[in-house]
Amino acid sequence: MAASLDRGRQIFLRDCAHCHGQLGDGVSPNMDTLHPAPFDLTNFELSESFIRRVVLEGLPGSDMPGWRLGSDEDIRAVAAYTAGLSQPDTLAAEERYAPLEMLHEGGRRVYAMHCVTCHGEQGRGDGPDAGKHLPRPASFADMRPSYAAARRVIENGVHGTAMPSWPLLTSPQIQAVTFYIRTLYTDSRAVGERP
Repeated sequence: MAASLDRGRQIFLRDCAHCHGQLGDGVSPNMDTLHPAPFDLTNFELSESFIRRVVLEGLPGSDMPGWRLGSDEDIRAVAAYTAGLSQPDTLAAEERYAPLEMLHEGGRRVYAMHCVTCHGEQGRGDGPDAGKHLPRPASFADMRPSYAAARRVIENGVHGTAMPSWPLLTSPQIQAVTFYIRTLYTDSRAVGERP
Protein backbone atom coordinates (compact mmCIF):
# COMPACT_ATOMS: atom_id res chain seq x y z
CA MET A 1 0.00 0.00 0.00
CA ALA A 2 2.79 2.45 0.90
CA ALA A 3 4.53 1.76 -2.42
CA SER A 4 1.27 2.40 -4.28
CA LEU A 5 0.74 5.71 -2.46
CA ASP A 6 4.32 6.72 -3.18
CA ARG A 7 3.76 5.90 -6.86
CA GLY A 8 0.52 7.92 -6.75
CA ARG A 9 2.37 10.87 -5.23
CA GLN A 10 5.03 10.72 -7.97
CA ILE A 11 2.35 10.69 -10.68
CA PHE A 12 0.44 13.50 -8.99
CA LEU A 13 3.56 15.69 -8.77
CA ARG A 14 4.45 14.93 -12.38
CA ASP A 15 1.02 15.25 -14.02
CA CYS A 16 -1.37 17.07 -11.66
CA ALA A 17 0.55 19.52 -9.49
CA HIS A 18 1.17 22.02 -12.29
CA CYS A 19 -2.55 22.89 -12.04
CA HIS A 20 -3.67 21.62 -8.61
CA GLY A 21 -0.49 22.66 -6.80
CA GLN A 22 2.04 20.48 -5.05
CA LEU A 23 -0.16 20.31 -1.96
CA GLY A 24 -3.35 19.74 -3.98
CA ASP A 25 -4.80 23.02 -2.73
CA GLY A 26 -5.30 24.52 -6.20
CA VAL A 27 -2.48 27.03 -5.72
CA SER A 28 -0.20 26.81 -8.73
CA PRO A 29 1.55 29.09 -11.22
CA ASN A 30 -1.21 28.23 -13.74
CA MET A 31 -4.21 28.80 -11.46
CA ASP A 32 -5.19 32.19 -12.89
CA THR A 33 -5.24 30.92 -16.47
CA LEU A 34 -7.58 27.97 -15.88
CA HIS A 35 -11.38 28.01 -16.02
CA PRO A 36 -12.76 27.18 -13.64
CA ALA A 37 -9.88 27.59 -11.21
CA PRO A 38 -8.12 24.32 -10.29
CA PHE A 39 -10.05 22.28 -7.77
CA ASP A 40 -8.80 22.49 -4.19
CA LEU A 41 -8.44 18.79 -3.46
CA THR A 42 -7.69 19.41 0.22
CA ASN A 43 -11.12 20.87 1.02
CA PHE A 44 -13.24 18.06 -0.41
CA GLU A 45 -13.43 14.39 0.42
CA LEU A 46 -13.50 12.68 -2.97
CA SER A 47 -14.36 9.09 -3.75
CA GLU A 48 -11.59 7.21 -5.53
CA SER A 49 -14.06 6.11 -8.21
CA PHE A 50 -14.89 9.77 -8.94
CA ILE A 51 -11.19 10.66 -9.12
CA ARG A 52 -10.50 7.75 -11.49
CA ARG A 53 -13.38 8.83 -13.72
CA VAL A 54 -12.15 12.44 -13.86
CA VAL A 55 -8.58 11.32 -14.51
CA LEU A 56 -9.70 9.16 -17.43
CA GLU A 57 -12.44 11.35 -18.90
CA GLY A 58 -11.58 14.87 -17.77
CA LEU A 59 -14.34 17.36 -16.95
CA PRO A 60 -16.14 18.58 -20.07
CA GLY A 61 -16.56 22.34 -20.04
CA SER A 62 -13.44 22.85 -17.95
CA ASP A 63 -9.70 22.93 -18.53
CA MET A 64 -9.38 19.50 -16.84
CA PRO A 65 -8.42 17.07 -19.63
CA GLY A 66 -8.63 13.32 -19.51
CA TRP A 67 -5.24 11.78 -18.83
CA ARG A 68 -3.77 8.50 -19.88
CA LEU A 69 -1.36 8.11 -17.02
CA GLY A 70 -0.36 4.60 -17.81
CA SER A 71 -1.60 1.36 -16.34
CA ASP A 72 -4.77 0.78 -14.36
CA GLU A 73 -2.49 0.34 -11.38
CA ASP A 74 -1.06 3.84 -11.89
CA ILE A 75 -4.55 5.31 -12.15
CA ARG A 76 -5.62 3.56 -8.94
CA ALA A 77 -2.42 4.79 -7.24
CA VAL A 78 -2.93 8.45 -8.20
CA ALA A 79 -6.63 8.22 -7.24
CA ALA A 80 -5.76 6.82 -3.81
CA TYR A 81 -3.10 9.46 -3.27
CA THR A 82 -5.41 12.27 -4.41
CA ALA A 83 -8.25 11.04 -2.19
CA GLY A 84 -5.80 11.15 0.72
CA LEU A 85 -5.11 14.87 0.21
CA SER A 86 -8.45 15.74 1.77
CA GLN A 87 -8.44 17.31 5.20
CA PRO A 88 -11.87 16.21 6.49
CA ASP A 89 -13.61 18.35 9.05
CA THR A 90 -16.62 18.01 11.29
CA LEU A 91 -19.01 20.45 12.87
CA ALA A 92 -18.21 20.77 16.56
CA ALA A 93 -21.21 20.82 18.90
CA GLU A 94 -20.43 24.35 20.09
CA GLU A 95 -20.42 25.64 16.48
CA ARG A 96 -23.85 24.24 15.58
CA TYR A 97 -26.74 26.63 15.14
CA ALA A 98 -29.22 23.85 15.91
CA PRO A 99 -29.39 20.17 16.89
CA LEU A 100 -28.36 17.73 14.14
CA GLU A 101 -31.92 16.73 13.24
CA MET A 102 -32.92 20.38 12.79
CA LEU A 103 -29.79 21.12 10.76
CA HIS A 104 -30.62 18.20 8.49
CA GLU A 105 -34.25 19.26 7.98
CA GLY A 106 -33.36 22.95 7.56
CA GLY A 107 -30.63 22.03 5.11
CA ARG A 108 -32.97 19.77 3.16
CA ARG A 109 -35.40 22.67 2.79
CA VAL A 110 -32.71 25.11 1.63
CA TYR A 111 -31.42 22.46 -0.77
CA ALA A 112 -34.91 21.81 -2.17
CA MET A 113 -35.42 25.53 -2.73
CA HIS A 114 -32.04 26.52 -4.19
CA CYS A 115 -30.01 23.48 -5.23
CA VAL A 116 -32.14 20.59 -6.46
CA THR A 117 -32.76 21.92 -10.00
CA CYS A 118 -29.06 21.57 -10.81
CA HIS A 119 -27.70 19.08 -8.28
CA GLY A 120 -30.72 16.73 -8.28
CA GLU A 121 -32.85 15.11 -5.59
CA GLN A 122 -30.06 12.79 -4.42
CA GLY A 123 -27.28 15.32 -5.05
CA ARG A 124 -25.80 13.43 -8.01
CA GLY A 125 -25.48 16.50 -10.24
CA ASP A 126 -28.40 15.29 -12.32
CA GLY A 127 -31.19 17.79 -11.64
CA PRO A 128 -33.57 18.90 -14.41
CA ASP A 129 -31.33 21.85 -15.32
CA ALA A 130 -28.01 19.98 -15.03
CA GLY A 131 -27.76 19.25 -18.75
CA LYS A 132 -27.79 22.97 -19.52
CA HIS A 133 -24.43 23.47 -17.85
CA LEU A 134 -20.80 22.63 -18.59
CA PRO A 135 -19.03 21.80 -16.44
CA ARG A 136 -21.87 19.79 -14.98
CA PRO A 137 -23.09 20.55 -11.45
CA ALA A 138 -21.17 18.83 -8.67
CA SER A 139 -22.27 15.40 -7.48
CA PHE A 140 -22.37 15.36 -3.70
CA ALA A 141 -22.53 11.57 -3.86
CA ASP A 142 -18.91 11.74 -5.10
CA MET A 143 -17.62 14.65 -3.05
CA ARG A 144 -18.09 16.01 0.45
CA PRO A 145 -17.04 19.64 0.89
CA SER A 146 -15.51 20.94 4.07
CA TYR A 147 -17.68 23.47 5.90
CA ALA A 148 -15.26 26.25 4.94
CA ALA A 149 -15.19 25.25 1.25
CA ALA A 150 -18.99 25.03 1.08
CA ARG A 151 -19.31 28.50 2.63
CA ARG A 152 -16.90 29.97 0.06
CA VAL A 153 -18.77 28.36 -2.83
CA ILE A 154 -22.19 29.44 -1.53
CA GLU A 155 -21.06 32.99 -0.80
CA ASN A 156 -18.96 33.51 -3.95
CA GLY A 157 -20.18 30.98 -6.51
CA VAL A 158 -17.63 29.23 -8.72
CA HIS A 159 -16.19 31.44 -11.44
CA GLY A 160 -16.17 29.72 -14.83
CA THR A 161 -19.18 27.53 -13.97
CA ALA A 162 -22.93 28.01 -13.65
CA MET A 163 -22.69 27.87 -9.84
CA PRO A 164 -23.94 31.27 -8.66
CA SER A 165 -23.39 32.92 -5.33
CA TRP A 166 -26.27 32.89 -2.86
CA PRO A 167 -25.68 36.15 -0.95
CA LEU A 168 -29.05 36.18 0.80
CA LEU A 169 -28.53 32.90 2.64
CA THR A 170 -27.82 33.43 6.33
CA SER A 171 -24.99 31.74 8.22
CA PRO A 172 -27.42 29.26 9.83
CA GLN A 173 -28.87 28.42 6.40
CA ILE A 174 -25.39 27.92 4.93
CA GLN A 175 -24.43 25.65 7.80
CA ALA A 176 -27.66 23.66 7.46
CA VAL A 177 -27.43 23.15 3.70
CA THR A 178 -23.77 22.20 4.05
CA PHE A 179 -24.66 19.69 6.74
CA TYR A 180 -27.37 18.27 4.46
CA ILE A 181 -25.25 17.96 1.31
CA ARG A 182 -22.51 16.25 3.33
CA THR A 183 -25.06 13.51 4.18
CA LEU A 184 -25.43 12.77 0.44
CA TYR A 185 -21.80 11.58 0.13
CA THR A 186 -21.78 7.85 -0.59
CA ASP A 187 -18.12 6.85 -0.44
CA SER A 188 -17.86 3.59 1.47
CA ARG A 189 -14.96 4.95 3.53
CA ALA A 190 -17.37 7.50 5.07
CA VAL A 191 -20.34 5.22 5.83
CA GLY A 192 -21.57 5.72 9.38
CA GLU A 193 -19.64 8.93 9.77
CA ARG A 194 -21.65 11.94 10.90
CA PRO A 195 -21.42 15.13 8.83
